[in-house]
Amino acid sequence: MENALENIFNTSIKKLDIRINEGCINNSSVYQTEDNKLLFVKDNSKPGSDKMFNGELEGLKAICSTNTISAPYPIATGCTNSGQHFIVMDYWKMSSLNMKCTSELGSQLAEMHLFNLKEGQPHINKFGFHVETCCGFLPQNNTWTDDWITFYTENRLNYQLQLLQSKSGNNLKKKKVIENYWPQLKHRIPKFFEGIEIKPSLLHGDLWPGNTAQSNSKPVIFDPATFYGHHEYDIASISLFGGISEDFYTAYFKKIPKSNGFENRKLLYHLFHYLNHWNHFGGSYVDLTIDTFESLLNFY
Repeated sequence: MENALENIFNTSIKKLDIRINEGCINNSSVYQTEDNKLLFVKDNSKPGSDKMFNGELEGLKAICSTNTISAPYPIATGCTNSGQHFIVMDYWKMSSLNMKCTSELGSQLAEMHLFNLKEGQPHINKFGFHVETCCGFLPQNNTWTDDWITFYTENRLNYQLQLLQSKSGNNLKKKKVIENYWPQLKHRIPKFFEGIEIKPSLLHGDLWPGNTAQSNSKPVIFDPATFYGHHEYDIASISLFGGISEDFYTAYFKKIPKSNGFENRKLLYHLFHYLNHWNHFGGSYVDLTIDTFESLLNFY
C-alpha cells in the first residue's frame, strides 16, 4: 500500500499505529506523508471494490462542493500491485456528536438538501447520479429517472428484490416477499406520495447514525451512497439503528418543514435498508423486512 500511495503523492509514506473503528465492509488505516499530512485509506480486494470506491469519491466530491456540511475531502482512488483497491481522503479525528453538533447537523443537512433548488445555478432535474454508488458493498442503480416514484420503486426496491431472488436460502420467506407482498405493495406506492411535490435533492444516501460524527466542533458525514432523490430519504434512514436525538429533527424541520404522510413514507424508506441488510447479512433482517412489508400493506 505504501508504494501505491507514494506513486500518487510523490513522497515517502508511512503507516501510523492509529486505531480506527472499522466497519464490516472495508479495511481502514491512517498514513502520514513526509510533510506530516495525514491520510485516511480504506481498502478492499473484492471484485467490484473499484466501482464502490469511485462512487464514494464522486459522492464525497458532490457533498463537499455544496459547502453546506462537512465531509472528508476525497483525494484519489487506486489499486496496489496485489489487487487491493483503495480510496484516499483527508484524515479527521472524529468523536460522537454532542447536542450542539447534532442540532447543527440537522440544519446543515437541510441546507445540503436545498442546495440543488437554489436560484442562480444549474439544477439537476432528474433522480439518480452520474456514477454507480454502493450502499454497503452492494451497487445501486443510479440511472437517471424523470420521477421519484418510478426511481424509488424500480431502482431501489425492485433492484434489491432482484438481488434477493438471485440468492439461495430463506426460500419460503423469500417467496412470500417476492411473489405475494411485493406485487401488492408496488401498486400502492404512489399512495404514499399523494399531495406532495418532490424535487431532486443531493442525498448522503446511507445516513444512519454510524455515518455521522463531529470533528473540530463541527458535524461531519461520511461513507456516503450519494444520489439525487427525495430529501426525506436521508431523514428516514437517520432514525434507524439507534436513531438520533430530537435536536436534529427540530433543526432540520425549521429549514424544511415536515410534510403530511412523512411517518408512513419513513417506514417505506426503511424498507430499502432492511432489504439491503437482508442481502448483505440475512439473519434478523429477514423477519424485520417481512414485518415492515406487513405494516406498509396495512397503511392503504
